[in-house]
This record gives sequence, structure tokens and C-alpha cells, in this order.
Amino acid sequence: MFRPTNASVVLGVRAGVFDRPDAARITARLGAALTDAIARVAGDDLRAGTMVELVASPPDRTFVGGVLAV
Repeated sequence: MFRPTNASVVLGVRAGVFDRPDAARITARLGAALTDAIARVAGDDLRAGTMVELVASPPDRTFVGGVLAV
């Protein structure tokens, strides 16, 4: 049976999260938590190859329900 050895998660977050004083702690926790979730679901052997990318979304490009969410 073929098992992939890598996983990739791309999570869009509001750009302002990177400006917070606790940004390093928040982003580290998100990266760790998403990696843990992948490992729990798909198997711990994927942990080392799991990549998490946090992508900043500026407020003027963020929409909720089709409406600008500024």
C-alpha cells in the first residue's frame, strides 16, 4: 500500500495577527497544532514531512459571505 510521506497545510490568517506582540507564540502554536492534527489523523510517520504555511490576508482582500470584512 502506498503511503505519502509529506503533507502540506496552507492556512489563511488575517494579516494583523503578525503585528501582535504575541505573534511568534501564536504562529508557533498554530504550526504545532496543525502538524499534530495531521499526525493524529494520517499517522505520526507524516509529522517530520508536514509543512504548515500561514498566509496573511490583508483586510481589504478578505470577504465573508461575499461582503468585504474590514
